[in-house]
Parts: sequence; structure tokens; C-alpha cells
Amino acid sequence: MNRIRLIIHRLFRRPAVTGPMPLYTRRVPDGLFLDLEEYFTYVVETIADDPDAHALFLEIVEDRAVSREHDGWEPEQLLMERLAERIGYEVPVRGKALARLADRMRAAAPAPAAAIPAQRKAGAA
Repeated sequence: MNRIRLIIHRLFRRPAVTGPMPLYTRRVPDGLFLDLEEYFTYVVETIADDPDAHALFLEIVEDRAVSREHDGWEPEQLLMERLAERIGYEVPVRGKALARLADRMRAAAPAPAAAIPAQRKAGAA
């Protein structure tokens, strides 16, 4: 059933942010999913097309394939930082697009709990 909902969502979705990189949202009962498919596609294409980024990615793959006990040192973390620096890890959202995204996120947020006024103390007028 979830797969059908996702397919329907993808057919009729409209971006919350159209540029410079489209972002989509999908409401769920307790919030929303921020759909970063366009950014994900950009990342994969950049890794595939950029020889230096591809080499870094292959280093990460090779490093993770080595079987070892966890000693607190994760050398692939440095490689991940270098890859993120090369590709970028932020999706720009500016101006009116930021306001639209904020409105969508605010609409998906749960309603604030109703405040119950404090009861009067016994004997107070």
C-alpha cells in the first residue's frame, strides 16, 4: 500500500522549491518527508563524471570493504569529508522559495498542545 501511495505522490507532486534545485515534500501523519531526489541525482552524476570525486568514492568503497574491528578510528570519515567538500552537501533555498518551504513545513508540524490555565488556589478570591 505504501508503494502505491509513493507512486501516486510522484505522479502528482509539485515542488515546494523550484530552483535552483527542486525540492519536494510529502506529508505523512506525523510530519513530512523532504524529497531530495534531484540533489541525489546531482551527487551521483557528479561522482560518475568527475574523475577526482570518483577516485575518492572508490577509496571509500575499498576502505569500507576491509574487514577490521572497530578501534575508534574511521579513516573513511576523512575521505567522506573530502568527497562532501568536492560535491557539496547543502541544497540552496532562498527568497520566496524559502518562504514556501517554511509554509509547507509549518503546515506539516503537529499542532501545539493546548495550554490549560492554572487552577486557582483554594481560598483565593
